[in-house]
Amino acid sequence: MKLGHAPAARVTEVTRLTVAAAVSAGLIELASAAFAKQIRDVHTLTSRAIARFLVTGQGTTETERNFISRVGIFAARYGLSLSTLSRSYVLWRDANLRVVNEEVSRLGIGQAIAGIARSIIRSTADTGLRRMARAYEYQLRLDAPERSLEAAARR
Repeated sequence: MKLGHAPAARVTEVTRLTVAAAVSAGLIELASAAFAKQIRDVHTLTSRAIARFLVTGQGTTETERNFISRVGIFAARYGLSLSTLSRSYVLWRDANLRVVNEEVSRLGIGQAIAGIARSIIRSTADTGLRRMARAYEYQLRLDAPERSLEAAARR
């Protein structure tokens, strides 16, 4: 499907748009070197996965899904709020929708196909965010006993 090939060629641009939107939105927590690379890598991977799905129908692999989940773990370990993590994923979704809309216009794609592509992007964003949030919450539960011991030691 030609609509899949066009966004595939623009994955780097989508990642740049997402980073610029995060900076513009004041998500300075995403600017730390440790987290910035992780989130950029996830945004790139998921943008590529959407393009691949539009071309081949192949969804994400288990390895890719695990990689996405690790961002939630990483965010919890480094104190990034779940709200900030969620906002970054919404910015990623919006950047992908923007590029798909531009390509739909440029290529003269019908609205039925365009609607399917937009639904795939939204669904991917929702699914990825749920996956990261579950991993985030799981990591917080794992770290809770350690934080309790540290708090008790400070008393």
